[in-house]
Amino acid sequence: MKPSNVEGTNLPQRLSQAREATGLSIAEAARKLHFNHYQILSAIEKGTRNVSANELISMARLYGRSLSYFFESKVPVDPVALWRRTPGSDIQKEQRQFLTFLERYSSLENLLGLKRRWKEILTILDRDDFAGNAFETCDKLGSDLQRRLDLGSRPACNLLNILEDTLRFKIIHLDLGDGVSGASMVDSTLGVGILINAHDTPWRRNYDLAHELFHIVTWTVFSPEEIGDGSRKTKPEQYADSFAASLLLPEEPVRAALKEIAVNQQLKLVDIIELAKAFGVSSEAVLWRLLNLKIIKKNQIDKILGDPEFRNLDRNLRRGLHAEQRPEKFPQRYISLACRCLMEGKISRGLFAEYMEIDRSDIDDYLSAAGYVEKNYEKIAAS
Repeated sequence: MKPSNVEGTNLPQRLSQAREATGLSIAEAARKLHFNHYQILSAIEKGTRNVSANELISMARLYGRSLSYFFESKVPVDPVALWRRTPGSDIQKEQRQFLTFLERYSSLENLLGLKRRWKEILTILDRDDFAGNAFETCDKLGSDLQRRLDLGSRPACNLLNILEDTLRFKIIHLDLGDGVSGASMVDSTLGVGILINAHDTPWRRNYDLAHELFHIVTWTVFSPEEIGDGSRKTKPEQYADSFAASLLLPEEPVRAALKEIAVNQQLKLVDIIELAKAFGVSSEAVLWRLLNLKIIKKNQIDKILGDPEFRNLDRNLRRGLHAEQRPEKFPQRYISLACRCLMEGKISRGLFAEYMEIDRSDIDDYLSAAGYVEKNYEKIAAS
């Protein structure tokens, strides 16, 4: 296949753009593509060497692109996610991984004719509603949504499943390292996506999920410029924290739990940690929520959070919880849809392996472990 213009497209340039979008250098990409020398890939991108069909397929898989991306005359600009990260952290590779997951997930939904429901929770609030006491507005928004989604007295236990299965959010856990906490995206074609750092503690992941949910709910209220690049606490980011605390720590259950935990209405440091464990959030989140509920004062929070003994106590009482709750990369719904599409002949075995990121030789074992064997998929009645 000649690396020249194909139906009005510049294939070498498209290949170079796809690689750069993943954050891979030519040397890194060449190594992953099993080229003997990086000059081979460089020559392909310069248009001085032909690219074989198998090489193009390998590049498409590595870069997280469909083959059509390289030949369509006009390729739409990738939607941009809202990120939360430390200043200077590079999210180019993660951005492409996130988009690839959303594109594949969306394709599976389309093949099965499934509708999305995320628009049901978009807020009817506008900018004027955040012009006055914005934090009170966020608090009410979180409380209202907690009741509307029927999250119960311990919302952190149910939030992920409700978002994935009921509202059909596309949620993926990736190993992001220390520089990136997560991301969110709303796109008319791809639907709603949330990215969570799999390395974070369970209570941090719960809070990040609720934080990103605020951005989804208020997607049309604040502009990307107002929210920022995720490296600093802008007003909308502060609002998201307030919303998350209200959603995950509903007032009545928190007050009821305090009565059970606090002896003679005297709140101890260990009580803060036990409350945090019960609600699946950080101790810091509990402290700020108690401030919002006017149970403790700001100077008390500063003193507690600045006490190294409290940090050690918190760490010791939560020991082991992180390792016990390691999240799966792909949500169960995504896996289920991919298996259904394969069993119904809507995708090939090769594409299934690509979507599941497994070898083709492992497909049968994977399906068997997931319960998707032919005898379990026979039609038994009309729905």
